[in-house]
Amino acid sequence: MVITTRTRPERKTAVVELTIRDYLNTFFYYRKVAISVFLSVVLLGMAVAVMVPMPYRAQATLLVLLAGYYDQSNNPNGSAGLQPMIGQLDSVEAQILSSPELHRDVIIAKLGPNASEREIDNQVQDFERHLHIEQNDAANTIQLTYYDADPKVAADALSRLLDKYFRRRATIFTSGRVDFLNSQRDDVKAQLDKANADLLAFQKTHGIVDIDDQISRSVLLESQLVQHKLENDSKLAQDRGELRSMQASSRGVKATIPIFTDDSEAAHALDTMQLSLMQLQTRRADFASRYMANSPFVQQLDQQVTDMRASIEKQKQQLATATRYGHNDYYDVVQGKLSSLNASIAGETALAQTLDEQIRNARTRLKNLSDVSSQMRQLQADRDILADSFKERSRQVELARIQQGQVSQVDSTNVRVIQAPFPPSERNVSGSVIVSASVAAGLLISALVVLVLASLRETFLSPEQVERSLLLPVLAAPLSLGGVRRPGASGMAASDTGSVAPRPAHLAYGRMIASINASTDAPAKVVMALSFSQNDGLLPVIRGLAVELEHRSAKPILILDMASAPNAPLYGPLNAQGLLPWPGHGGVHDRTAALPPDTVHANDLVFERVEGHNIVVARPRSGVFASSWQQTSSVFEALRKSHDYIVVHAPPASQSFAGIENAALADATILAVRAEATRKPIALTLKTQVQDAGGRLIGIALTHRRGYIPDFIYRFF
Repeated sequence: MVITTRTRPERKTAVVELTIRDYLNTFFYYRKVAISVFLSVVLLGMAVAVMVPMPYRAQATLLVLLAGYYDQSNNPNGSAGLQPMIGQLDSVEAQILSSPELHRDVIIAKLGPNASEREIDNQVQDFERHLHIEQNDAANTIQLTYYDADPKVAADALSRLLDKYFRRRATIFTSGRVDFLNSQRDDVKAQLDKANADLLAFQKTHGIVDIDDQISRSVLLESQLVQHKLENDSKLAQDRGELRSMQASSRGVKATIPIFTDDSEAAHALDTMQLSLMQLQTRRADFASRYMANSPFVQQLDQQVTDMRASIEKQKQQLATATRYGHNDYYDVVQGKLSSLNASIAGETALAQTLDEQIRNARTRLKNLSDVSSQMRQLQADRDILADSFKERSRQVELARIQQGQVSQVDSTNVRVIQAPFPPSERNVSGSVIVSASVAAGLLISALVVLVLASLRETFLSPEQVERSLLLPVLAAPLSLGGVRRPGASGMAASDTGSVAPRPAHLAYGRMIASINASTDAPAKVVMALSFSQNDGLLPVIRGLAVELEHRSAKPILILDMASAPNAPLYGPLNAQGLLPWPGHGGVHDRTAALPPDTVHANDLVFERVEGHNIVVARPRSGVFASSWQQTSSVFEALRKSHDYIVVHAPPASQSFAGIENAALADATILAVRAEATRKPIALTLKTQVQDAGGRLIGIALTHRRGYIPDFIYRFF
């Protein structure tokens, strides 16, 4: 078997778009099912309209106002309170109207107290089925509707419902509310009294009279102490500075000081000696100017100067001075100032310590007052909350008493009846409406049924569906209708056994023959005709193709029969003249088909001529075709020498793989697909197998195709 690498056609080149004719084909194919479903639905609707009487509809409308129990603001200043959400009031009243207990009260009022429990339950269920409650949130209205075959019964049911509704509503809204609010008010009052007692005890325990005044006084005291301490610190620093300065300046002051000193005699002696020293120095300078420095005169004078200086120093040490001492008054002044400064510093230091202690005490007291103030304010806040709650509870008690009187009376409630129930005069739905609805439902349901069936179907109805699914062109699609060709229809009617009026030879298989000629440039062309099942209508396609190929060649058209069984040839037995009859195709040639060359007889093939046609059917003499790919190739090459067209009737793919295996040896391969029978997965699998084997698929032959669209509609397409 040959595996090909030939590029397959692109999908977009073979896709055919859906057309109106495709939808009409599908609809008319399922027309019986659609008509059956449509008639069933319409008949059912007509039966319902005739047999089931339509009920009367009694109505009542309620208007819900923001007043009475729902008006929870009650602000004496007239400002608006918290407004309910849209539809909130309607929902509450609708819940009461739809309450099973309310419906049970209505039924008990109708049947009486002696009714059994089972009877009451049945009547309640029937009442709820006929009752319909609809609320309009934008208009704050509730519409009640009751259906019944008797208009008076429907109106009476709504009247009983409204009567029981107002009574039960008054019970729900007012039952136990005043007592409950009284108990809540008393509980809050007890808590308020306890809070007041706790607050008073707390004030006595901590000595609180006016906490704000006490805190402000403590803050003022603390600030004054701090200011006094700062002033004392400044004074202390100043005194310490003065003390240090005074001590530094009076460090050399003594208690006694000398009054006077007498040293006149000693001073006179020293003056005389100083005068003698100066004279000696003058003489020495005079001798030094006249004599050498080492002369005896100069040296003698130097010695005398030295001795004089030594005498002066000795005399200074031996001088006696008489000194008189007295008391120093400045010393007393300094000592007085020092004593005064030390006393001031000591007092200021002690005052600083006292002020520090007082400041600490003041701050401690202030902190304690702050803590006590926080606790006291919390107690006061709790007391105020309880006081407000007590006031609110008291106000609610008074309002509840007023509302209790209002809700207990129907005329003063916030729910008003703006449409009272009355017996209706017309039925809810007429019979014509039901019939119209059944017609519309029948059309819709029948369309849905057709859609479901079409989505589940895997077979083909038209050439366009085949081309969209298999991505191959449909080369021939004979149209059959009861064995007789429909006038004006395209294609040739084909059946396996019936007699069908032939169409012109140049139109029936012209497209298929053109594709065969375009598949190869070889003078002799081998065409492989293949189908999945034996009942796919391949035989009529081959007969029609062979007849129309007669006009394209002067040589006999050869049909190589590979599908016949040994004892049951597909093309039938020979007639009395030794020729094969050709049903459905009249003779167009008087000449006798040429005999095949002797080389072909060696391949054990039996050649049979067709009556009235230049067509030859060849089949294996033994009934079994050669299974070797090389033998088949040699047979094809031998037959090409004596025939221009060789149509190979391959065995069905469901019975033998020979046709698929030998497809690569043919110049073109044609698949036969039976309309309404061949499934899409089978056709796709067969196509894939042929292409994988190397065969050249040129198109599809759609067999047993029928026309579904009527002629008066088909003419527009």
